[in-house]
Amino acid sequence: MPAIEEKKTVLLFTGHLIDGANRLKNRFAGKSVSQVRSLMKIYIDEEYRLRPPDMAVCSLGAGGDIIFADEVLKKGTALVIFLPFDKERFKAESVTYPKDLSSDETVDWGEEFERILSLAETVIYSDETGSIENPFERCNNAMADFALDAANGDRDFVSVFALLRPEEQKLKGGTAHFVEELKKNGIPVQMIWPEPGKNMASEINKLNLMIPVFGYLDSSASFYQGRWKSRLKIGLIILAVIAVSDAFVTSPEYLFWGYGNLIRKSAILITLAGIFITLHMQLSDKTSFGQWTQNRAKAEQIRSEIWYYLINIRTENNRSGSYGEGEFEEYVRIMRPFTWRGYMVNMKRLIRLKQFVLHLSIAEKTDFYKKNRLIDQLHYFTKKHTYFTKRLYVYKAATYLFLALSVSWGLFMLISEFITMPSLFVDISPIGTMISFIALVSTYAESNNSKEMEYKYQQMADGIELLNKKSEQIMNSSELEAFVKECEIFLRTQNNEWSLKRLNQDNKGDGTLE
Repeated sequence: MPAIEEKKTVLLFTGHLIDGANRLKNRFAGKSVSQVRSLMKIYIDEEYRLRPPDMAVCSLGAGGDIIFADEVLKKGTALVIFLPFDKERFKAESVTYPKDLSSDETVDWGEEFERILSLAETVIYSDETGSIENPFERCNNAMADFALDAANGDRDFVSVFALLRPEEQKLKGGTAHFVEELKKNGIPVQMIWPEPGKNMASEINKLNLMIPVFGYLDSSASFYQGRWKSRLKIGLIILAVIAVSDAFVTSPEYLFWGYGNLIRKSAILITLAGIFITLHMQLSDKTSFGQWTQNRAKAEQIRSEIWYYLINIRTENNRSGSYGEGEFEEYVRIMRPFTWRGYMVNMKRLIRLKQFVLHLSIAEKTDFYKKNRLIDQLHYFTKKHTYFTKRLYVYKAATYLFLALSVSWGLFMLISEFITMPSLFVDISPIGTMISFIALVSTYAESNNSKEMEYKYQQMADGIELLNKKSEQIMNSSELEAFVKECEIFLRTQNNEWSLKRLNQDNKGDGTLE
């Protein structure tokens, strides 16, 4: 029996060349070299922190390729270089060509090319002659095939870094096209692109722009939580119809041109239908509100996953090491509620924000997470708890009031059987009892909803306060990772209790997401 080859973890790179001297529109300008190098080092350090690769694979053009290769060689990783055609032609076309002269580094790219090539474990030419129509596309495909072969076909063992300008045109053989093909094949890709001069600290306040459906769900929350006003108006209209119809039930025969009997029967049907519609509207409220909570909980799951992505924490949704954008997009695609109607995640903003967060120290990351996640949530939960506490008092008072009215009208009906009472009380007692009972059901249903919400928000606020105190003990990356996981698990658990069921729970029974 042949031995099974060991899977190797592979880190693959693709990226832009430094702008040529004659390029009309800047892309990777020479002045960005040091910034790219700094950013590349951070990403590589993060990858090695989560899962050190067994080998690195790239081409060797002047720019992202050479910077990446230099950094992984410093880590002592085996390097495999792919060239699309013979060495001298590649060197002339992709390394020593005239470049943008605004470079902030004095790098002899030709010397770097020769040095790294000599240190590589293997150099592979995807086409020695370069005679095929698009040798760069062929080279890209060869790198991807090689990485998958080394990983024994397991895409979870392949990670990709892409130095890629957002919204770059997808030309065959180019970085954007290669990244698109990798994503289609389910290979995780992390996109790296510096944004000089951006105030990234303010970007965290734009999560609603990154996930537009949050705004939609917040507005729908106001609709559901304020729905009692709409129901009250509809209920009053129906009750008015019931009261008028009930008056026709006792109408004399000589009215309505001989159709009095028909009118009375119609009035009884309208009365019964009105009672049914009103009660159904109230008793089904919990179901309609439950639909909202499921959608809201799914959106909160995604908001939680954003923080795993930003702080680069490994979870069940990014098993391949550092969190790739493709993995995040796929998670959102699976989790998104039906109400999204085409809303997409603004990955460009998220990528920029992640790069900002990765530059922070452990203490700065901790403060950033506390301020923008925990304290923000604490303020929200406290505010909502106060709101529902006040609302609960109003509903309790209304419930007792309508209960008293309902009992009072019922007593009038009972007493009139034994003692002669004014006809006014006797005639309106059935209507009063009916109206008061329906109002009682309405306010009682709202009171239950408010009580549940009040308890949930208080529970979440108390939990966040306890977690906040633990943040003072964080000293390193592993402690920060454990802290963030504990916080997000707490928030996710609360959302699960709000009717969220993981998508494949019915099939697997363990509530995990594939």
